[in-house]
Amino acid sequence: MLLLSKCLPLRRARLHPVQRAGLTRLGGYTLCRQKKELYIVKRERWTESDIDNLPSEEPDVFERKSGRLLSDPGNFYRALAKALSAFANSGGGSLIIGVDDNGIPDGVERFKGDTPIRDWIEQKIPHLLEYPLSDFRVHTVEKSAKSRIPPDREVVVIDVGDSAAAPHQSSQDKIYYRRQGGRSEPARHFDLELLRQRLTNPILEFKLACIDLLAAVEHDNGLLICICLKFDIHNAGRVAAYEWNLSARKYNNSVVPEVRLSDYFFGSLPVAIAIEGGIPLNRTILPGCVFCEMQNVGVLLRPSARTADAVRVELEQMLCAAVFYYQLATETSPGQLTEVQLRPAIDLDSLTPEIHKKALAYFNI
Repeated sequence: MLLLSKCLPLRRARLHPVQRAGLTRLGGYTLCRQKKELYIVKRERWTESDIDNLPSEEPDVFERKSGRLLSDPGNFYRALAKALSAFANSGGGSLIIGVDDNGIPDGVERFKGDTPIRDWIEQKIPHLLEYPLSDFRVHTVEKSAKSRIPPDREVVVIDVGDSAAAPHQSSQDKIYYRRQGGRSEPARHFDLELLRQRLTNPILEFKLACIDLLAAVEHDNGLLICICLKFDIHNAGRVAAYEWNLSARKYNNSVVPEVRLSDYFFGSLPVAIAIEGGIPLNRTILPGCVFCEMQNVGVLLRPSARTADAVRVELEQMLCAAVFYYQLATETSPGQLTEVQLRPAIDLDSLTPEIHKKALAYFNI
């Protein structure tokens, strides 16, 4: 692994202003929430067809619970508090009570004593979390004409908003939860600190969106390529981010000899390559918005032959197997060192021909 003591800013491929307004949600599921069928936070009403159209696998935005859970009050309160804490601490979501893990409605009893089940659950919710939860809405699902819900039963949905009072702790087991991988998991200390800072500081999250080829030239008996890593930086906080910096801190590659690590260039390239573009004049990221940050990296390929197949083998080793570590700092936080794997953003079937096209002289010798 090689550490980068100083990363010089590189010229960007072109101006790229603040882009689309993303949905304001914490976590790694922002794109998931943009799907129409999954945009379910704080609906006005729920119908049985809405329930039936949900995907079989639970993402971070909803969770199903069988109606059998209500037969054990202690377990019900613990499960309900856990799910509500996780949704409230992760940008919101919906808990569906009365549908089992297979998506089959089994329902819950319509009344608790003389109180309708919807009102009974609504009265219990605020006391299940500390701080008490206020940003929620409870629905009784409207049945279809040919309903699968048992006639004497109801399905209840609890919509939880992006709580301004987060983080919320379960009053049942004194644990803070968050949504991760479709499950409610105990929150890390770092997650709680981010939640506490949302009202006063920007909270920036980033991910590698794609990789573009900018140039390919012969150098040192090899082929030097310059690639542009495009990162989507999302402001999940409630205040704008004016000053921030994304920088590479270290990198490694476990499939090549250590000497090959010197074939990565994060500062100036070893040869002059003209790259069109400049520095964006406005890098402000408003709450809920996404900025496309471009970072150029040079990689010296040393293929065994001057053929497309040999270059593809080098790309597999030098790009697909590479791991970069980036840190996103703001005015109020140094950021967390985050691993970025290149493989998911690389399409070798497209990249190899592009390199061939940009470096014809190299292949024709």
